[in-house]
Amino acid sequence: MKSIIKTVAIAALACLSLPALADVSLNGVRVGAKDSAAVAKFYQAAFGMQEVQRIQTPQMLEIMLNFGATPVAAQATRAARDGSDIVIMSRPADDSKDVMPHIVLNVTDMAATVKALKAAGGTMEREPFEFGKTGIFIGMAIDPAGNHVELIQQPKAAAAPSKK
Repeated sequence: MKSIIKTVAIAALACLSLPALADVSLNGVRVGAKDSAAVAKFYQAAFGMQEVQRIQTPQMLEIMLNFGATPVAAQATRAARDGSDIVIMSRPADDSKDVMPHIVLNVTDMAATVKALKAAGGTMEREPFEFGKTGIFIGMAIDPAGNHVELIQQPKAAAAPSKK
């Protein structure tokens, strides 16, 4: 019992010595495109996203997208999540060379998502594959502006045994 109390006390003191962190959450993910509007249409067609905000100046166009069947539903999703938009921002050229930064999206039907992605003008860098023997499927896609998108499908829930 003494060792448990000692461990809890040490852990509590360690927590007190940590700096206080602000409340942090994901605001969004930004990708670039020469034609922001065209790439925003890709995300709408491939992933069912809707435009929730647009900022335009003479130098740039920035389009924020979120999930929802309608723009109103996407605004509600945005409000519920305190952001988490995909932001398409104009850039001089579609020449993104860095393959590490990318968008990661959860999907429930990998085959249907890949089909929609290809129909919308995207390509698959790596077709969906099972990650080990986990039941998790991962696909690596590229949008029309060269941005990388990782698709993750979690394992399907096992069917409950029938009650006969």
